[in-house]
Amino acid sequence: MKSYIVFIIFLFPGIPPAYAQLIGYYTAESVDGSKEKAHFILEERGLFYIFIENHFVSGKWKPVNKNKISLEPGQADLVELYVSTGNNHGGQICFGGFAEKEAFVRMSPGDPGTSFRQVYREKPKCNYSIYEYIRVNRKECNDITVAIKLPPSGKDTAAYVYNFQIPEKYDEIYLQVNNNAFPRGQRNISIEYKDGHYLLGNIELQKQPNAPALPQLLETRYDQLNKDRIKAIRKELYIKNGPVEKITPQKSRQSITVGDHPVISVDCPPENAFPPVTLPPGRKQ
Repeated sequence: MKSYIVFIIFLFPGIPPAYAQLIGYYTAESVDGSKEKAHFILEERGLFYIFIENHFVSGKWKPVNKNKISLEPGQADLVELYVSTGNNHGGQICFGGFAEKEAFVRMSPGDPGTSFRQVYREKPKCNYSIYEYIRVNRKECNDITVAIKLPPSGKDTAAYVYNFQIPEKYDEIYLQVNNNAFPRGQRNISIEYKDGHYLLGNIELQKQPNAPALPQLLETRYDQLNKDRIKAIRKELYIKNGPVEKITPQKSRQSITVGDHPVISVDCPPENAFPPVTLPPGRKQ
């Protein structure tokens, strides 16, 4: 998660008065000089939400002491799917970020008994991002299911499964791995009220006492999050024309059956295959 800043909401019925001061809506300034703020929502039910530009984290919180709570993030979506049209990629699916992941895909007809196919023949271990476009029969892609296993995983380990229903009006499909959702070691995240300040580590949060009601606040933040995600994916994949829509999946956790014949087979050149980059000589004084 970027070292931007934060927003939080908490909801916990019958919350003790000692923690009531921490409930609410917070913002924080960016630490990298940009104008974008981070937004935190802490709710009474014991839930929290964090919006940072096109990134989103939610989960549960629990008290540490009367002035401090710890945040336990839930599992964010490991893969995202965007659709568009009019960008010279009609009848194609773009796979982005799957090279180093244990990922599998199944395309319609969406028979639950049909086995998945591995996205890549093997992990290419490329030291750069890979975007692979494959041709598909659009009529057979109204239903796409992606499964991803998190390490350490074995043959029978359950996968995170995402089923996407593709609207007929779109003929370009972009499947993107959400690298921010993959675990990167255990981190303790907490918010503390200390000496009249609300602190997330060494970042000071600004509590917003006149915030809108929770439903309206969440609707506004989710709407802005969607706009920021669309803007980011347009820039990353050079999608200049037509509408872009992010498809919300149905999610489950289950064991999967994997067949032969991976979707993509590539050979990445070794690192020393790229010519060295040499800089021009410095100007003589």
